[in-house]
Amino acid sequence: MLSRENFNKLGTENYIKVLFTDRRESLDLSKSYYYYILEDLKKMGLIEDNAISFKAVIPFIPRNDSIQVDTGVLYTFKNHLIFIDMGSTRYECVTCPVYSECVYGLKRIANEMKIRIGNPDDDEGKRKLRVPSLLWNNLVKAIFAKNIVRLEVIPIKS
Repeated sequence: MLSRENFNKLGTENYIKVLFTDRRESLDLSKSYYYYILEDLKKMGLIEDNAISFKAVIPFIPRNDSIQVDTGVLYTFKNHLIFIDMGSTRYECVTCPVYSECVYGLKRIANEMKIRIGNPDDDEGKRKLRVPSLLWNNLVKAIFAKNIVRLEVIPIKS
């Protein structure tokens, strides 16, 4: 889990580029900016020994006495990064240019993790029902049920 603030950084083109490749020369970034991003990713716990050290990242929002799991996921699959952020106003389901890819990405994650999340049609008419949001909710519930059996507390650093 990662704070929403840091998760938003991951959605930027430069952070995705640095996560995707360790060949700094192939990126259109200055050396200092590349290493700044790399260091930030290490602080987030996403990079270790210059390799991706996570399978899935889910954003959360700290509240006064709790945390709220937010609607997004960054997932590694073979040589792919799947980044889905349903908290984005730019990519609302109704007008999203990558709607089909979003549904496909969620299905891919669920399939690899052997989680059943339902199998809705990719029908464009389903956009108004926010199908990806429903799939995401099912996916996150299943991930927590499968991987976090005895969770008593999550420490929040100020």
